[in-house]
Amino acid sequence: MNLKNEKITNIAEFRRWVRIQVAGQEMSQAELARQMQIPATRISEALHGRMSGRKYIIPIIEKLGGNVEDFEELLKVI
Repeated sequence: MNLKNEKITNIAEFRRWVRIQVAGQEMSQAELARQMQIPATRISEALHGRMSGRKYIIPIIEKLGGNVEDFEELLKVI
């Protein structure tokens, strides 16, 4: 499934998109967290839509080269 040019509307799609992007950039979620200078648990919390991780969703999208506009529906429901 190519999610690169599709709209992301829920947390499950976001989680899948992040996993695809991380794998495509040959890094782990732990490495993503290191590059963002945040605890790895925050990545997991964001991927599961937990309140403590929500503020990291947009920075994760931006760090992985996503277009925030493709995530507008997701951002409305979290």
